[in-house]
Amino acid sequence: MSTKSTSNFALNTNVWTEPGGKILKENLRQEARLLHQLHQPPVLLNEWHKKRQELRKRLLETAGVNPDQSGLGLDVREHGTIKMDSYRIVKLTYQSRKNLRVTANLFIPDAKGPFPAILNVHGHYPQGKLAEKVAARGHAFAKEGFVVLSVDAIGAGERGTVSGEFEHHGRAGVPLLSIGETFLGAQVYDNMRAIDLLQSLDYVDRDKIGVTGASGGGNQTMWISALDPRVKVSVPVVSAGTFESYVTAGNCWCETLPGGLQVTEEWGVLGLVAPNPLLILTAHREKLVAFLPDEMLRAYADTSKIYSLYGAEDKVSYQIIDQTHGYHPEMLRHSLGWFKHWLKGEGSALPCAIPKYKELPEKDLMCFPGKTRPKEIKSLIEYVSLRTLEAKKEFLSQKKLNRNRKTEELGKILRVPTGPDFLRCSELVYGEEKGRRFAKFAVESEAGILIPCAMMYPDKKFTSVVIAAHPDGKDVCLRQKAALDVLNEGKALCLVDLRGIGETRWEHVDDQINLYGARASIWLGRTMIGDWVKDLSAVRTAIGKLFSSGKVELLGFGETGLDIPTGMNDLKGTGDTGLAVLAAAVLDKRFAGVTVINMLSTYVVNGTPPVHRFSIFVPGILRWGDVSLMAALAKCELKIKSLVHPSGKLLSKKEYSDWQKEVKGLSNRLRQN
Repeated sequence: MSTKSTSNFALNTNVWTEPGGKILKENLRQEARLLHQLHQPPVLLNEWHKKRQELRKRLLETAGVNPDQSGLGLDVREHGTIKMDSYRIVKLTYQSRKNLRVTANLFIPDAKGPFPAILNVHGHYPQGKLAEKVAARGHAFAKEGFVVLSVDAIGAGERGTVSGEFEHHGRAGVPLLSIGETFLGAQVYDNMRAIDLLQSLDYVDRDKIGVTGASGGGNQTMWISALDPRVKVSVPVVSAGTFESYVTAGNCWCETLPGGLQVTEEWGVLGLVAPNPLLILTAHREKLVAFLPDEMLRAYADTSKIYSLYGAEDKVSYQIIDQTHGYHPEMLRHSLGWFKHWLKGEGSALPCAIPKYKELPEKDLMCFPGKTRPKEIKSLIEYVSLRTLEAKKEFLSQKKLNRNRKTEELGKILRVPTGPDFLRCSELVYGEEKGRRFAKFAVESEAGILIPCAMMYPDKKFTSVVIAAHPDGKDVCLRQKAALDVLNEGKALCLVDLRGIGETRWEHVDDQINLYGARASIWLGRTMIGDWVKDLSAVRTAIGKLFSSGKVELLGFGETGLDIPTGMNDLKGTGDTGLAVLAAAVLDKRFAGVTVINMLSTYVVNGTPPVHRFSIFVPGILRWGDVSLMAALAKCELKIKSLVHPSGKLLSKKEYSDWQKEVKGLSNRLRQN
């Protein structure tokens, strides 16, 4: 099947003479500002005591952290020891969760304990714990009499997809959202288990445990210190700022909390650390927006108010160091002095000299050097595949499915904005190109959200309209055969750019389409698909008012992959407005039909990192159901031209047939209820 037009018809579908993406970006930033202002620190200690318990509980739930593993043991296994001058390094793994082990290095002083301990977490180094600046902290702290546990974050270091190959963990862990977990929460739980390990050692003082890390590791430091009271001293480095500044900025998914700004601001998380000693280190020459000194100072101002309630002003401090982003030696000097004072009672918490130590090659610190590792050391994508499949099986095992309830739940899980169907429309601008009449207009779907539309008329009088949305915008949509077929069938074609697409797309330096918009939506308690459903319903209402049309249908395009035959499309990216039009058809009964091409078939990952744009991810979607349930819930005519795996590959004929059987089975169960 070809979706590429052979027609030479062309139309500039732009509604505006200047880009509209800046409006959307500023709208997101303004929403973040408003939420920031709604969170204000308490002025009474008893009020904070009431708030902190509920806040910690809510953050654990929002992050998808499940501290109860039903007595699952650590199952610590050693994989070699390196003798150093005055300390030794034990290479080990421990069990974090079922089917998930953590690779780590344990630095142990030779002197008699018990010793205070430091959990050493890394930022976005593909090598994880092996990176020179990460390992340096282990050497230096051990020389000063601390037990140090350096761990590989999930998906990094020796926990990458392929043994012996290091990678950035960003994309592979995002599907954790589908099962109601988060990348952030996965790291929190791994680190909780790391503290379990430290407290299990007879040569560790279980009541004197600190944590430090930089950038993403600084974020881990903040979260574990806030959510696990066993952490007594904290030094987050080049990571403190405001959640407000995260919105539209370039932070990793491991630093993303769904609906985080609806729960609290960053000062609230840092406030949970109080009254334990907290030193925040920031780089004067920082370039990441969320970690700029000004943003840190905003968070620090309110955090220090919480410490003042305890009369613990001496236990919180910050330093802005004339360095770039990173855990530089000057940062290490500050953290070493802080830990020595608060964990050992030595010095005055001021920076101190770094002891001399011998550096080791990265391969020497590996638990599994070479190109192989035990099967039980699962990669992040293997773990995600297991967990998403388990969630899907649990959903399919449900015997009762209530249509009205599942439909209502879908609207809630997509976070479809409530309120009027639409607010207003712009004036119609009529035109004609090569004999084809058109009208351009914009619809305000929510306050400050404008959706540009281009209505194309068929050659004869029309009685129905098809709203068509493509992840690469109106111009690309118009090149697709399926869109032009609408006109050949005598229907009007309304091309729309949903928010974050085409004319409403706002650029970022990394130019990763939908990445920053998707994360901004998640932080604000939204989803992009839910916002798109709102946009589609708004356009539907506007069409009824402007054109007095009869039936209104939907056309959406989804994933594309490298294995799709030549001529299928000419797109470089991947995306999925197919999911949005399907969800809109389920939630808005006014749509008479829906057609999807190359739509995602399932949120279950199967051994390969998904290739979608991040706009498709919905927190907890697999706890609700899956794409097949959306299809079963649609009461209007549903035409599915093609389906793809999360990997972007087209479903085979058998896989497509099995998917249809799943939909039919769900439809039957819905009818029975």
